[in-house]
Amino acid sequence: MVYLLLYLSLMVGFTAISAKDKFDYCLPSNSSCWPSQAQWSELKSKISGGKLHDISDNSEYNKICDASSVDPNAAYTLEDKGEGRCMQYHDCSKEKCDDKAGWNIPEYSVEASEETDIIEAIKFANEYNIQVVVKTTGHNYAGASMGDGALLVWMRHFKKYGDIMKAYEKCSETYDAVLKVGGGQIWEEAYKAVGNDYHMVGGGGLTVSAAGGWLNGGGLSASARLYGMGIDQVVEFEVITADGSKVTASKCENDDLFWALRGGGGGSFGVTTSVHYKLHATKPFCEIIFTITDFYEPTWDTKTLVKWIGVLVDSAPTFDQKWGGYWTLNSGIFYYQGTDEELKKDEFLIKIASLGYIKWDRWNCAESYFAARGGPENMSTDQTSQKEFNIASRLVPMSFVENNPEKMKEILVWMISNGFYTFNYIIGGKMMDVAADATAVHPAMRESVFQIETFDERLIQKLRDELPDSGAGFNHAAKNEPDWENQFWGRNRERLETLKEKWDPENRFNCWHCVGYLAKSDAGSVSFSLIFYLTTLVILLCSH
Repeated sequence: MVYLLLYLSLMVGFTAISAKDKFDYCLPSNSSCWPSQAQWSELKSKISGGKLHDISDNSEYNKICDASSVDPNAAYTLEDKGEGRCMQYHDCSKEKCDDKAGWNIPEYSVEASEETDIIEAIKFANEYNIQVVVKTTGHNYAGASMGDGALLVWMRHFKKYGDIMKAYEKCSETYDAVLKVGGGQIWEEAYKAVGNDYHMVGGGGLTVSAAGGWLNGGGLSASARLYGMGIDQVVEFEVITADGSKVTASKCENDDLFWALRGGGGGSFGVTTSVHYKLHATKPFCEIIFTITDFYEPTWDTKTLVKWIGVLVDSAPTFDQKWGGYWTLNSGIFYYQGTDEELKKDEFLIKIASLGYIKWDRWNCAESYFAARGGPENMSTDQTSQKEFNIASRLVPMSFVENNPEKMKEILVWMISNGFYTFNYIIGGKMMDVAADATAVHPAMRESVFQIETFDERLIQKLRDELPDSGAGFNHAAKNEPDWENQFWGRNRERLETLKEKWDPENRFNCWHCVGYLAKSDAGSVSFSLIFYLTTLVILLCSH
């Protein structure tokens, strides 16, 4: 009987620790498991055009990824350079985007152009127990597409689609129009594919992947208040999973994976090869950019800034869904769905104009959002290539602003003299119509009116202190966000971790700020489960 108990104890124990719970990937330093040059050459022969790249020489990074931070085209330069090694923010070439830490560049990159390239890469990684990371253009602020000793699946040159399909049927629903976007395509390409024919809910950064991290992290957009987030537009994904299988995820196929991919973060559950997006009928839009002009040397007068904060906070609970976009403590970049005539009569616009000391940097009304932004030739995007970029974010619940408007104003006024620089979204509207558990994004995202983004530790800590339970916006979160799993996903975290075990039991996809992340510092640790069952075994032996 005792031996039966011993056997059962061991079996239960090993079952409990069967899922990977420590960093035990094979690394180049371990010659007993690391593939030989001949084995890498064999993989190279299976990749389209032989585009398997050795990117392990860290000394090459600064020479190759040399785009200037003052170059408005730096984001376009970096997305195609370095065989996948270049990041848009160079501190993210280091571990956890810490410029003082060690290099975190993968050993090899597979420049994928076909599904078979991704499948072969994953099969190879499974055979030799190599960590896999995924990257398109390298905009992730936490460096989730990097991993020392990893195999990188680089998607930027993956085959492109851009096909608009009308009366598209899926899961017993018919959609007026959808756009199929490839896993390596960027927002500039997606917007140009749609043009003025339809409206597409998309990102502000034109070189950001349209089917990768932006979307998997939720997909905030200047038109999200009118149509919902990016994840609310997805009809289906095509994905290569951790076992090398190609699957479709939708409401009626692999619906649990469909749920996880909509908010669970990029690089965690598979490699997305395409997305079918809902499109909307074209409507007129206006782009309005303004700056408050009396907050400058020599007086640095804050009176108008304080008034602007008052207008913003007081208007927030009743924002018309036609308004979307971004704001700072002394400016706004807004998109209004309507005509020039309608805009001039809008109550929020009238309140802004009444502040005085307003400079209208841009006022462009056109037949579509695409045209309002400048159309195919004149759209602008973010400058990148900074050596360090310390962004952080916090969600501000609508209930907090409604119940504590004066406190909200006090916090924002305090920020003026304690760091000042922010870049923030107005959110809510249609985003709130989706149930908190319908997608994997933090439930607080469905209940908030602002996402505030900061670039100074004082500012983000103030928000954490004042709003301890509100959560962080995943795609703009601090690279060192405390308690990050809970701050990113809230009560959705537990289900995401369960689905990670189902879809990637060996944690083949492993990256910082990703579900199931395993750190190198855990490589030599012994799991609690193993300790518990070994202890049980000793007790049974001693009792016998």
